[in-house]
Amino acid sequence: MRPAFVAVTGDLVQDPRSDEQHAELMRITAQLGSNVPIRFATGNCDVGNTPTAETLGVYRKKFGDDTYSFDAGGSHFVVLNSSVCLDPSEVPEEWDSLVEFLRGDLDAHSPDGGHTIVFMHHPLFGKAPDEPDDGVKIIPRERRRVILDLLRKHEASGVFAGHWHRNNYAADGHMLMVVSGPVGFPVADDPSGLRIVKVYDDRVEHEYFGMDDVPTSVDL
Repeated sequence: MRPAFVAVTGDLVQDPRSDEQHAELMRITAQLGSNVPIRFATGNCDVGNTPTAETLGVYRKKFGDDTYSFDAGGSHFVVLNSSVCLDPSEVPEEWDSLVEFLRGDLDAHSPDGGHTIVFMHHPLFGKAPDEPDDGVKIIPRERRRVILDLLRKHEASGVFAGHWHRNNYAADGHMLMVVSGPVGFPVADDPSGLRIVKVYDDRVEHEYFGMDDVPTSVDL
């Protein structure tokens, strides 16, 4: 298919301290080849639902930055550590740093005909932007509002997340809030699979495919 890149929205390994699991992840993803970059987001299996300085340190040593951005195909993409957004009680300075990064990054990359799209593990919400908190399933409203305000200001086109091991679709105005099923362990009717996203000048289209139904080519 030769996508511009592949994004994995967290839970890269089951045991973040396992060098064997990390090596296996690297072996598998290396099969993409050097012409297809892979972008990792951190999940709760990687740093915990309540991350600590220690768990963040382990992740960063193996994977590098957990909050960062990049450009591709004329659009701007932001990767956020959603565990920090979920519960920064052990590392409050990390939440402050994440918000500062997001604000500065979006200010520096105001849309100029391209889209702004976010990748994170925990979704911001499942049904509506103002829905009540729901344990560890979504980002709590206190911090959700901060992120949503920044994304609304900069007219972000969508947020793509994982965590639920099933698909879910919602929106905040024109901004998509998409949760994708898992590569490995589904918990609902959605099979193990992946999502193909097509980014056009005027819209973002996406479709989830079970592993047995992934197309060999994509038309734009």
